[in-house]
Amino acid sequence: MPPMAPDLVTDVLLRLPVTSLLRFRCLSKSHCAEIDSQDFAKNHLNRSIQSKTRQKLIINNEDFMVTTDFYYAEFDGNLEDTYLLNNPLKSSRRCTSVFGSCNGLFLLVIYVKDENMDFALWNPFTKKYKKLPPCPVQTNPGYKRFMGSGLGYVSATNDYKIVMISRVRNDDHFCYQVWVFSLNSNSWRRIQDVKNEWTSWVGLYANGALYWENKDKCVGLDITNEVFFNLTLLSDCGPTAIYYEILVFGGNLYSPVIRNEPNSIEYYLRVRDNGEEVAGGGWRKEFTIQEEGNIMLSAPLPLAYSKEGDIILLKGGNLVYWYNFENQERTRVEFLRLPGCPTYNNFYVCWESLVSPGNDSAFDGRAEEVIIEDSEDDSEDDLEADSEDDSEDDLEDDSEDDSEDDLEDDSEDDLEADSEDDSEDDSEDDSEDDSEDDLEDDLEDDLEADSEDDSEDDLEADSD
Repeated sequence: MPPMAPDLVTDVLLRLPVTSLLRFRCLSKSHCAEIDSQDFAKNHLNRSIQSKTRQKLIINNEDFMVTTDFYYAEFDGNLEDTYLLNNPLKSSRRCTSVFGSCNGLFLLVIYVKDENMDFALWNPFTKKYKKLPPCPVQTNPGYKRFMGSGLGYVSATNDYKIVMISRVRNDDHFCYQVWVFSLNSNSWRRIQDVKNEWTSWVGLYANGALYWENKDKCVGLDITNEVFFNLTLLSDCGPTAIYYEILVFGGNLYSPVIRNEPNSIEYYLRVRDNGEEVAGGGWRKEFTIQEEGNIMLSAPLPLAYSKEGDIILLKGGNLVYWYNFENQERTRVEFLRLPGCPTYNNFYVCWESLVSPGNDSAFDGRAEEVIIEDSEDDSEDDLEADSEDDSEDDLEDDSEDDSEDDLEDDSEDDLEADSEDDSEDDSEDDSEDDSEDDLEDDLEDDLEADSEDDSEDDLEADSD
């Protein structure tokens, strides 16, 4: 049988979820190198965003400033079903907080002592995390206070940057030192000091910049050029307007405006011109949420649109619900398997990705267990979901033609069968060679069958 075209193999691999790709790394050295490459991780993420598949809701359950656990739910499936994730920095005596997320990476901050912080980057889907080296803040002993942090991405260099701001006292004056950690260089670097008083800790990442609220204004940091700028906040929306804090939704910066006559919340989008801030404010109203009953004191946090865009997922207080723009109806989401009565839950929407937290990253302790459980219980569901999202007759038809129903079960069953037969008659080396050969043959057979089943209409739909 002739080998499959490399471009076709890559195209099919890009359709698969992270769990399946992590298992298929064992097929060969070439497959492992391709799946682990930065280009493949970027293309896999971009395809998920374009096809609106594999979007996840991460739930950070906190109680009295002590993080208990992380959970995730899937927008592609039943959003109410939640699954436990492992917190790599979990401690019964110290608090772990999320200070930002970007492209499937999460910035975790854990409080140690004497105003010191431990930083870590964590990908909950690959189960890898990386503890960052300590930030070398320069100050007199005992005169340091953590003021804020954030995570951003530089697309031009494919680099992730962590920003830390500390209020320090040197001699007879206070200043705010700003340090930036580059994942590419694996080092901290001090940039310009700032004199502003910080009122928000978590930097909001949107459109290549991190934003912090600073009393009556907002300060932004261009992640690429590492230069601060002042952001003009929304104003002059009428006498009934109550302005609320800025937020990030769908990768963009928004400013909600609460109106009590009538009861509604208007969400204004920050407008940018070719990636640059628009002079004079640059805010445009995008959508409105109608409210009933008492006067509102805070604006619901928008989390995600549905695929059709006709409803939106909102978080108001400790409730999460779908809001229908046409009839203003609300449908509450009752999450399953969450511990009862936490102080509050933090919600983060992200895309499942293969983005690495660094070359010297480690597993969070549950990687192998989670992979095995997913392969036994979720492999068929994963491939069916991919086939439904990508095309009507794509991977699902291919999985029906396979003798074992899908690509993942076929590879797994053949590997087990071969290893059992070889262990009776052959040496340990022969068993390993035969298992790897059979696994490669099965994947090539499945990929070729998949390419034959794909119609021209399917490929046009994928390109759209």
